[in-house]
Amino acid sequence: MYQNAHTYNSHLTELAQAAVADEKDSISTLLFPMVKVKTAVGTYKKRDIDNAFRSYNTLLARGNSAKRIDVNAEDAFFNVKPHGLEVGTWQFDIEQDGGDEERESNLQDLLSAQLISREVEAVNIFKAGIPVTSGAGNWSSAESNPVEELNNLILQIHKAIGRMPTHIVIGLAAWAKLQTNAKMLSRIGGVDVDVTIERVQRMLVYPGINIVVANMPYQPAARGAKGNKAYVMGADVFCFYTQDAPTRNDMSVGKDFTLTPGGPEVLTRDDDAKMEKVDPLYWSSDRKVTCPAAGARLEIS
Repeated sequence: MYQNAHTYNSHLTELAQAAVADEKDSISTLLFPMVKVKTAVGTYKKRDIDNAFRSYNTLLARGNSAKRIDVNAEDAFFNVKPHGLEVGTWQFDIEQDGGDEERESNLQDLLSAQLISREVEAVNIFKAGIPVTSGAGNWSSAESNPVEELNNLILQIHKAIGRMPTHIVIGLAAWAKLQTNAKMLSRIGGVDVDVTIERVQRMLVYPGINIVVANMPYQPAARGAKGNKAYVMGADVFCFYTQDAPTRNDMSVGKDFTLTPGGPEVLTRDDDAKMEKVDPLYWSSDRKVTCPAAGARLEIS
């Protein structure tokens, strides 16, 4: 995107992109896998999810052509926007012994802020596009059955799109409720009464689903204001289908349309007024819930 700019910093860009690629706690790319597009504005198809599963009379009579199916695909639009954050390092600090390390430490703070911002954005977009399942999620109650509720999400998605969901993402606060739920503990029994991801997988109607416990914290309070950290995923549970290599038109629940799938880029400039070396971080993105039927969610109490 910016490689031809004279301010493009290849060393810091490689550092930034390497850090982005190794974020083990990130869930945003699970929810919205990247789809590279060539232009900032374009279209993708929103298909009638029932058409591929209809049954037709295929018998041919002499002189008649085959029955034509109706694909019923509508155009939807993406509009990729530029995004950016930046950090400044005082020129005096750079000129001291270890100045490069000081600058790279500042960049790591910048990357962390970018990551948190992207995570919060992804969760908010998913929640806005996928309605919460009513009448479920009270896992504190001894009468609640988390396995049944998770199975209902899996079956709901499978019946809607004809594909098994690929992921369940459980917020850490929701996972804590699951581990102490009375019916979960009674199902396990024995001496080792502990709820693990592997045991939960084996209880589900589709044990091959990938379960991720999301544990990334963030600070919702603005700088200078007091506030406790919260979890990006809170006590939510997301169940969804995504394709390994998504395209514009597949059935993945969400996509991140971008011009820069390799990650953010760093363009360096001098701020003479503040005597700082400024490292801006740029990326492009338009996250869309492209197939709401491929997702479902719970809010846990």
